[in-house]
Amino acid sequence: MGTLSGQNVDAAAAWIVLLLLLLVAVLVGFELRRFSRERRRLRPKGVRGRLDVIRGDQHRMKEYIGDLHADAAVWRPFEHGLAAMALHQWGEAIGFFREAQAKANGAQFVPIANQIGVCHYMQARPDDAIGDFEEAARLATEYGDELGKAPALGNIAAIRYDYGDLAGALDYLQTALALVRKSGDQRVQAPYLDSIGSIYRELGDPEKALQFHEEALAISRGSGDSPGVASCLGNMGSSYCDKDELDEALQHFEKALAVSRDAGDRWGMAGLLAKVATVRRYRGELDEALALHEEALALLREIGYQAGVARELGSIGLILVDKKLYRQATPALAQALSTFLSMGTAHGQRQAILGLSKCDDRLGREEMQAMLEQAGLGDAVAADVLARVDKLRLRRPRQSRRRRAPFVLGRLAAGAR
Repeated sequence: MGTLSGQNVDAAAAWIVLLLLLLVAVLVGFELRRFSRERRRLRPKGVRGRLDVIRGDQHRMKEYIGDLHADAAVWRPFEHGLAAMALHQWGEAIGFFREAQAKANGAQFVPIANQIGVCHYMQARPDDAIGDFEEAARLATEYGDELGKAPALGNIAAIRYDYGDLAGALDYLQTALALVRKSGDQRVQAPYLDSIGSIYRELGDPEKALQFHEEALAISRGSGDSPGVASCLGNMGSSYCDKDELDEALQHFEKALAVSRDAGDRWGMAGLLAKVATVRRYRGELDEALALHEEALALLREIGYQAGVARELGSIGLILVDKKLYRQATPALAQALSTFLSMGTAHGQRQAILGLSKCDDRLGREEMQAMLEQAGLGDAVAADVLARVDKLRLRRPRQSRRRRAPFVLGRLAAGAR
């Protein structure tokens, strides 16, 4: 009996040990799953979110010149318009294009309407731009100019993208790509392939996006299109971000930035500086990220691209929030949000409001209101901004309660980076 009892004790002890091991395995497995979810949340999704929030990789507008050279009366003012665009003088360019429009006939109207749309877009007038591009597409259909219709559709896609209509943007781009493929000229296909890749990236398919970007890159390299090469490399970098391959992403961004610098492409440089800054911000290199965004902001102000200026101000504001510099962050975020609201675009609004809500939590409503007024927002716009902050706060009750504990905030600020 004693031996049997010892065996029972040993068996019971073995079962207890086994159960403890199983319990530990379950706990470890749960913790690993939690860590994995948190890692995914912070890395690819978080980085992609920052890239998509205040975007630096704006789709290139598809310009179209058509066959205007043969008619000197139309070509001269049109050429002056192109020269003004090269100097980022969008209003003057529109004036020259209107002059060319008054002398044009038939299919000549197509490239003129398209270029006017590009100028309106750069002035942060998307509704006017979409009207111009739709008119260009209609005229192209009327006069059988398929190559002229493609850039108009591609540009409508870029604005649909800004509004958050990814499916609509993809439809327009695929139709445009089909039109340019009929021409048999590969060189004109690259921007459409590159843009389609960006849509697939936004739709959560970075592998498919890379296929389109790589095809576009090969064409751009073959045709010596430096801005196209930089755009493709940069968009590939964004896809690698979504794949959580940040080192690969940074290499692509920096290669693209070098190409843009060599080509003197300020537009491309601005977008790529913002992309590099995004990775630096994720890595906690806030001062480096801030300097890159400020360089991009200076370029975009020089170019006169108001939507890009808003995006960079928004990015700068969010980094200042990260650095607990709420008084400096507020005017940057307010100016960014004001532009986003006036344009009606989807990208950027929520993140700017989130940043402002954090500033409001720390500074209080009275100081926030005064700062919004100092930033140049009118009473109505400032009231709208604060109403949006309050609406967001309803989803963040714990944030609003923190406003009641300034002594806690003081300790947090003292320990900030």
